[in-house]
Amino acid sequence: MMIRKILGSVLILLLSSVWVSVLKAQSLPLEEIVAKVQEQYEVHEDFKANFIQESMVKSLGKKQMAEGIVYFKKPGKMRWNYQKPTKQEIISDGKNLWNYRPEDKQVVVSPMTNAFQSKAPSTFLAGIGNLKKDFQARWGKEPSPKENYSLELTAQEAQGSLEKLFLLVDRESFKILQARIQDVMGNVTQISFSKIQFDNRLPDSLFTFTPPKGVEVFNMPGSSPAGQTAK
Repeated sequence: MMIRKILGSVLILLLSSVWVSVLKAQSLPLEEIVAKVQEQYEVHEDFKANFIQESMVKSLGKKQMAEGIVYFKKPGKMRWNYQKPTKQEIISDGKNLWNYRPEDKQVVVSPMTNAFQSKAPSTFLAGIGNLKKDFQARWGKEPSPKENYSLELTAQEAQGSLEKLFLLVDRESFKILQARIQDVMGNVTQISFSKIQFDNRLPDSLFTFTPPKGVEVFNMPGSSPAGQTAK
């Protein structure tokens, strides 16, 4: 009789622990996940990560690969340092955007508003986008207990050539691990993030650019003079 009671108690404990594990593994509602992702990038002042970018140009049937380090700081500041296959820097202070190619000794300066007509994904990561307001969300893939969340986002309003945005979200931290953009021409750009770090106290000087000597500058309409940060 005593052995039966002990075995019964053990069985109850085992079933209880399994039930708790199942509850923890269950997926959250879609709306709650979107809200938690938004919150993740609202509460932190800055963000940096390594990235790998894969671009498929449909008309060429060719995949292009690139990698480097990216930095974001609210509001609207960002810096993409491409290290492979060739050096390139894309920098914004929130108003101007510099696209610098050392190999070509050229930099193109554009107003931030013209350079990014869509709100995905850079503007969101830089703290000037809102997933809930700007997009209609649905599952990109039905959630399972052990996999990260896959979201498919469709813009509420037309945003340049953007057709859809797909996000892969860490199911524990709600960090964006991957962003994939599909445009109306069928071109796809996928950016995978690793070594993600928040609140690095990034200086504002990281998000300005002064053209090196000998570099040709092309100022697009609406941009500030070369080498000057918009006020």
